[in-house]
Amino acid sequence: MRRDPEGRRRTIVRAAMRVIAEVGRGQVTHRLIAARAEVPLGSTTYYFPTLDDLVVTAMREATEDARAQLEAWAEELMRSDDQVTTLVDLIAGYLADREQALLEYELYLAAARAPDLRPSAALWLDGLRGICSRLAGGYERGVALAALVDGALLQALVTGDPLDTEGLRAGVAGLVSPRTTAGST
Repeated sequence: MRRDPEGRRRTIVRAAMRVIAEVGRGQVTHRLIAARAEVPLGSTTYYFPTLDDLVVTAMREATEDARAQLEAWAEELMRSDDQVTTLVDLIAGYLADREQALLEYELYLAAARAPDLRPSAALWLDGLRGICSRLAGGYERGVALAALVDGALLQALVTGDPLDTEGLRAGVAGLVSPRTTAGST
């Protein structure tokens, strides 16, 4: 069997992402990650000498996933004739992958305590604010819309309740620039 060091490293990082989403950053161990990755414990320490190295790498990978997702959102919103509905649908779809959403919000929270994670967390926040600023027709309203989206996501994650799509739709409609809603020119 041929060795694939990069493949094993990716497997460990992906396993770390899943473990962080399941138990939170504070409860992650090399042992849990090795078990999830189905690799010997020594493999995790070989590729990542410290647990912080592994956690930071996993969280940066999650940020890259989130950045790519935001780019896809922006493209879909630009093509949409009803951006309010499209944004609400995208948010609901985001929550469908609860594990990934939890991981990204773990990153957010961890960045509050770990300055080295702040640039990664800022990628999501800046990307969301950029999309929302375009939809809302300006930076201030865009920041408000991004806060609404973040708040709705966080509440759904914390409570485990379904997303309040009608409440979210009303809030989004109140902040989105009139020229971006359905039937507008």
